[in-house]
Amino acid sequence: MLILVAAAGIAAMTAAMERGDLEEAARQGALAGPAVVERALGSPNRTTVLAGIAAAPSTEDRAELLAPLARLAAGADRRVAIPAAHAARAIAASLGRGDLPDDLAPEDLADGAEAWRALAVRRDRWIEVRADALAVAAALTHVTAPGALGFDATAVFTDPDPAVRSAGLALVPSPVPADARAALVAVVTSDTVPRNALAAAQALCAELSSEPSAGALAALGAAGVAAIRVLVVDPGASLPAVRDAARCLAADTSAESAATIAKLKSKL
Repeated sequence: MLILVAAAGIAAMTAAMERGDLEEAARQGALAGPAVVERALGSPNRTTVLAGIAAAPSTEDRAELLAPLARLAAGADRRVAIPAAHAARAIAASLGRGDLPDDLAPEDLADGAEAWRALAVRRDRWIEVRADALAVAAALTHVTAPGALGFDATAVFTDPDPAVRSAGLALVPSPVPADARAALVAVVTSDTVPRNALAAAQALCAELSSEPSAGALAALGAAGVAAIRVLVVDPGASLPAVRDAARCLAADTSAESAATIAKLKSKL
């Protein structure tokens, strides 16, 4: 009987997807439940798999689907991998917005985060997948460790793809975890993409208070502060990023930083 019910649910999901009705495919999957959706995710039929992916974020006990979604996101089919990663990102974000279900242990999320961290640093995967994998790993980590980064800062911030570095920088929590500062300083001083270097400076300097933490300023050192002085006067620099990064210059006592602040007075 259960097999018949599962088959009916999968058939309804697949039929909706064949019509191009993603909302109905998701609704049918939510009605069928996570076990049926997981069956759909493992189907050899791409349309059925896509129906399962569409249904995954709205399915009850959807955290159970993070593992099969990770396998799909790591696969060679781009048309499946990217939607799977997007669905996992939505699920991970939803887990951070409320209390965990009683049957979901923190260690279960830790295992899930590890799978997505590994996918994020795979250089043979598409950037959309890798960016979502970073977000999933960070979101799952933050459920049980809100102040943690959630991924390997050195591996991500030295990745050859600037889009991966940018995606990782966008996920840095505030205040910056102490174990991520050195990697961020390296981005400030060495990244060849000014936008990324400034984003790292913004993360380091824009703490919750109006002043940068002493730890961040010490980590930057003279070389880091000098790099920030160059980054903030770039005509194409983002104004919010400039304002945040300039907090480190305001806390610096050098004449050079004071002169840069004076130049930026109209922007700050």
